[in-house]
Amino acid sequence: MENSSAEILRDYDLILKIMSWLPIKSLMRFRCVSKTWNLLIFNPDLAKLHLKRSSINPQILLLFKKIEERQCFSAVLHSLLCLIQNPAPCSMLSCPNPYKYIFGSCNGLLSLHYSLSTNECEKHLVCFLNPATKTCSLPSPSLCLNYGIGVQYDINFGFGYDDKRNSYKVVAIVLDSSTQQTNVWVYCMGDVCWRLTLMTSPAFLTIDSNGYSLNATVNWLGRSSKESKLQIFSYDLENDTCRCLLVPELVPKNSEFTSMGVLNGCLCLSFDQGRTVFVVLALKEVRDETSWNRLVSVSYETLNISPYYDYLRTLCMWDDLLLLTYSQLWDDYDIIIIFNLKENKVERTQVYSKHSLSHIFSCHYIPSLI
Repeated sequence: MENSSAEILRDYDLILKIMSWLPIKSLMRFRCVSKTWNLLIFNPDLAKLHLKRSSINPQILLLFKKIEERQCFSAVLHSLLCLIQNPAPCSMLSCPNPYKYIFGSCNGLLSLHYSLSTNECEKHLVCFLNPATKTCSLPSPSLCLNYGIGVQYDINFGFGYDDKRNSYKVVAIVLDSSTQQTNVWVYCMGDVCWRLTLMTSPAFLTIDSNGYSLNATVNWLGRSSKESKLQIFSYDLENDTCRCLLVPELVPKNSEFTSMGVLNGCLCLSFDQGRTVFVVLALKEVRDETSWNRLVSVSYETLNISPYYDYLRTLCMWDDLLLLTYSQLWDDYDIIIIFNLKENKVERTQVYSKHSLSHIFSCHYIPSLI
């Protein structure tokens, strides 16, 4: 065994390269071979190399969220190819108790939330789960929001990676109704407390509750409490600053289903025009509000969608295929449309599964050893 360990250490770089191509399930079995193998598999160098390989074939995490609640009550993982070829229900992703709300995915880690209310305050805790390695972090310190006369809070979370400091961060934007102010709290993985980094006024009212992570920023769609125009509240994880990005004027004020997401490495905004055309705009550079361009503009007639749908939104893109989801007002199941952008036609429409009174959200997921 000593000779074997010495050989492994001698050929360290080569072994790491070979192991970086292996699926995580296999690596989790190999860690039982010896202490040396276990150290290799949980080596940060292998984790970074494996993440780089896995990024070529990302998966998608589908979240089913109740319409009247912000808590995500179920989630499933798919490979993009599997979802496109056969978007059938698969096994649910279970979260450790008491966490029930998944609000982000980054480099193979899922961020989970749990809250507890008392007469004096409400406490919010987060943790991090790696579904591939089946490991979960300890709970974070609690973010405690004290109640007072006429005080109500609206809190939204986002999760991202600060590559400048090699740090995973949770960002909470907290609207205090009594002061009409938005406070930004940040928790860095491993810290002993949350940090209050910003206090902004007027308050920012979110439309999409989850923050979308991209290029060391976390972004929410919404409006300032003093303006009716749509804006994107963008928090920079590297320097703890925020800015409000303007949304192009062509986005109608009366659009019922304006939503945000990330497609092909771009922050995207989707909306309908008069219940006749579905439009997706892409922000090529998240720190440059002049870099908007039109990614998709397709009629309901082409999509074969009735104007009486509910919550049409994008899920993901794979090459020239765009996946959309919606439900009819009179049905209790979700419908996935696979639309070919190059040929401007619907390739397939399928019922996904029954999740009564729910909406589908999605985020990219990359299996990793992080």
